[in-house]
Amino acid sequence: MYKAMLVDDEYMILEGLKQIIPWQELGFEIVKTARTGREALDYLKEQPVDLIISDITMPELSGIQMIGEAYALGYDFSAVFLSGYQEFEYVKEGIRLGVKDYLVKPVDKEELTEIVKKIRQELDDKQYRKEQEQLYTESSISRWLNDELSEHEFLELMENLMLKTTGPFTVVKIMGPANELLILMKELKLKGQKLLITSGPQQDQQLTIIFQGEPAGFKLFFADLKRRFNETIIIYPGETVHEWENVYESYEKVLQIEELNKFYPELLPSQHLDMLEEMTEPEFSFFGFNKSLMIGDAKTIQLELDKIFAEVQSQHLRPENARYIAFLLFADISRQYPVITKAVYEATIQKIRSSTTLYQLKNVLEELLQLVSEQPVEKQLSEVSQQVIEIVRKKYKQELSLKNVADELHLNAVYLGQLFKKELHSSFAQYLNQVRIKKAQQLLLYSNQNINEIADAIGYNNTNYFSKMFKKLNGITPKEFREQYLTDYSEVKQEKN
Repeated sequence: MYKAMLVDDEYMILEGLKQIIPWQELGFEIVKTARTGREALDYLKEQPVDLIISDITMPELSGIQMIGEAYALGYDFSAVFLSGYQEFEYVKEGIRLGVKDYLVKPVDKEELTEIVKKIRQELDDKQYRKEQEQLYTESSISRWLNDELSEHEFLELMENLMLKTTGPFTVVKIMGPANELLILMKELKLKGQKLLITSGPQQDQQLTIIFQGEPAGFKLFFADLKRRFNETIIIYPGETVHEWENVYESYEKVLQIEELNKFYPELLPSQHLDMLEEMTEPEFSFFGFNKSLMIGDAKTIQLELDKIFAEVQSQHLRPENARYIAFLLFADISRQYPVITKAVYEATIQKIRSSTTLYQLKNVLEELLQLVSEQPVEKQLSEVSQQVIEIVRKKYKQELSLKNVADELHLNAVYLGQLFKKELHSSFAQYLNQVRIKKAQQLLLYSNQNINEIADAIGYNNTNYFSKMFKKLNGITPKEFREQYLTDYSEVKQEKN
């Protein structure tokens, strides 16, 4: 039901307008009748309306002045003017303001009914467009979190939301009662926080937010949440990243922490939020470790692992916090090298649980990397996922998409995508890019082909896109990779051809 306000300095006119047509049948509720333009403006400051029908010639503040001020203040509504006589100047001024129509008193019932019906249709159309735009925005943010958004789509999203395209970015998931989350959303909007929100409180009672801004602002944001909602909500913050292309890494950290809380709660520090605030500092980051795993050079991985544990030691973290960090590092290894069986996974978790020193925790991860390097173990995948992997490994040079792979296997693309992501912890597009970039690494190290030739050889017909994707996954450009590792590269795990 849309809300309407009637404005006229004559009481009988207001009463007549209320009765002349069946407002509720037409989809409107008369929420206010005002005798002056000032009274109408004061009401608008407290409550929004969708339609205002106003007399033009009122004392002190005319209808034209009142509507003009309301529009200037940013209030959004449709307006219709009433007048006791036809006056071209009034009509012209109303058109300038964007008023929908103009009626001469006494008001004709049929004419008013038709105008209200027309405005109702316009409001319905506007509401539908708004809902569609909201769905598209939420879908785009969700695809961004899952590394499925192109650069063009990202730029379009930020333009539509009138946000900067630069970071830093931090993903956070907040879970709790829907009423608390609604309060939180309203307050965030009032404070003007630079946020992109998806998965609203009506959906699974959760919010997923991409916070745009420096870590210092992010910490203030969390401090306020902790102070006000600590007893009723659960907060899962990810790592701060500086490029939009790497937001999926921050989201992956959120999912890892959520999984830890769900399946291994004893590994989650009692003060995990405080712990994660420390991890937003530049010197304490999993980002370099993730990139080293993709690079695949054993010495680089070891270097990044050494840096993280040195930072853990320098901060004198409690054992529970150290075990927590070890779990997140293990989750990164498991995601990057999805060949670890359930038995190996559970055994590693148990080792992390029982470790009492930093040396033991670090040794658990080093042993796992050694296992993957020396004795690659095949993860127990469904036959369908194995078929997808086989197609990608054979046809990665071709134009491949989830849809044409699904067609080849005579399966529904949505079902196939969900199954593949569940088993390999990456989308089809992510896996395809990883396979291609791994092949590019081999060509950079073991062939004399130039960057253009390599891009073409692995299925990218755009060299700039190939270079951007290579840097996104490895943290360095193809040229830098070749220069750094050409004569000194020790591969962690040999890929099957």
